[in-house]
Amino acid sequence: MTVNQYDAIVIGSGIGGLAVASILAQKEKKKVLVLERHFRAGGFTHEFTRKHYHWDVGVHYVGDMQEGGMMRRLFDVITGSKVDWEKMNEPFEKFVYPDFTFPVFGNEERFIADLIEKFPAEEAAIRKYVADAKRAASWFGRHITMKSLPPFLDKLTHLVDSLGLSSALMTTKQYFEEHFKDQKLRALLASQWGDYGLPPAESAFVIHAMIVVHYLAGGYYPVGGAGKIAEAVQEILERTGGGILVSHEVTEVIVEGGRAVGVRARKLPARADSEQEFRAPVIVSDAGAWNTFLKLVPESVELPFRDSIRSFYDRVPVTTNVTLYLGLKDDPRKLGFRGENYWIYSSYDHDQSFAQRSSWIESGKPPGAYLSFPSLKNRESKSHTAEIIAFTDYGPFEKWKDASWKKRGEEYEAMKEKIAQSLIAYVDERLPGLKSIIDFHELSTPITNEHFTAHPRGSIYGLACVPDRFREEKVAFCRAKTPIEGLFLSGADVSSPGIAGAMMGGFACLTQIVSGFTILSLFRSRK
Repeated sequence: MTVNQYDAIVIGSGIGGLAVASILAQKEKKKVLVLERHFRAGGFTHEFTRKHYHWDVGVHYVGDMQEGGMMRRLFDVITGSKVDWEKMNEPFEKFVYPDFTFPVFGNEERFIADLIEKFPAEEAAIRKYVADAKRAASWFGRHITMKSLPPFLDKLTHLVDSLGLSSALMTTKQYFEEHFKDQKLRALLASQWGDYGLPPAESAFVIHAMIVVHYLAGGYYPVGGAGKIAEAVQEILERTGGGILVSHEVTEVIVEGGRAVGVRARKLPARADSEQEFRAPVIVSDAGAWNTFLKLVPESVELPFRDSIRSFYDRVPVTTNVTLYLGLKDDPRKLGFRGENYWIYSSYDHDQSFAQRSSWIESGKPPGAYLSFPSLKNRESKSHTAEIIAFTDYGPFEKWKDASWKKRGEEYEAMKEKIAQSLIAYVDERLPGLKSIIDFHELSTPITNEHFTAHPRGSIYGLACVPDRFREEKVAFCRAKTPIEGLFLSGADVSSPGIAGAMMGGFACLTQIVSGFTILSLFRSRK
């Protein structure tokens, strides 16, 4: 067995892991190794091709990326300013309902004015809503910061963390019912719930608020595609002797004397002689709390919260999806599309739509879908593409979970084709013409997600964002500093879903690894 020595090892190349690795290499001059089970680096920021078509897997748009925005400044640090970002055309989103379509522009004043124009009787509530969303989002920022403070500051932590808490941990539905009378307005304001994967009755208002605030200045997309992010970080890591190893699955965190000292990993496809040990005094897991504590840390190592993790996942099922990747033989701009995202719904009852996430697979009637055009957001695209995404459940696909990728049999392929045609028909009925320009299609399912990411039951957002997700006493397993010396947690489970949330989980992790590290100090060091 080969043993390799590094200053730090990161499990997983999602943005939470890449953020930690990049900063340790740049600012601390550490030799950092990132181990990724997929054959492409980047986690949900990776991209792939079929024929001459090209898609991003998880990056459909990112907010707060305007010049001077905090997200933009952080991404510039992580990538060494090697990734350019372009603002999406306006409106950058459209919410499509049976009897009206609402365009969303990346301007706070216009967003408020457009809502008031459509619902004039709710003007005061609309203005309060935006203000409350900002307060809830600020609470979350403090909450993450407080989680990173030493235990002896607990009293201060609880005092500061309580500021702005009144609405943050309501459900989104509770907030809407308390403040709005119009049912259509409630539905309209909840339209982006797909960005965090839970409908109003289940989601914490704080996660909804963060999405609202995140996109007040519009949506942005990486020039050349999201794969540029991992490419830039790879270059940074190589300067200090590190790098990213793809097709390497970590099977165990090595714990000796109560301290994490390395990992065992095998080269994929797995062979008996492919296992290696990689050693480092710092081990960072970007694989999520479930995988880290229930699969990678040996059962012989005592942990106080294994049962709590299992209980949380039992009580709150994860969010998963199907994604239909489309290659187009003609320019979708001829049909009126300009690169905006579409949230398409069959009704105003988002909770009922979510409840149908499993049954629609059999009926062939999706209750909603998300439509995106990667090629129209990326000026370097050489062919036209689209994606249709719909939520589903793991159950309909579970019987094939142990079969090999691309070798799951005719029944599975027939099921995928039925789902693909259902999604195409659903979108084409509401936005006519798309079906006529489709040249290629391929569907990914929850077991595809599970195969490449190892996330339980094909989860795409980590821990579900119910109110308990943000109550420290309920999710003690989501702290960046773990009970095992030398082992740290990064990514979405430390913070929140999505590329921005997972990245902030990386920065929370860095506060525990690097003495005196803060985001402010990071910005100062670049001046």
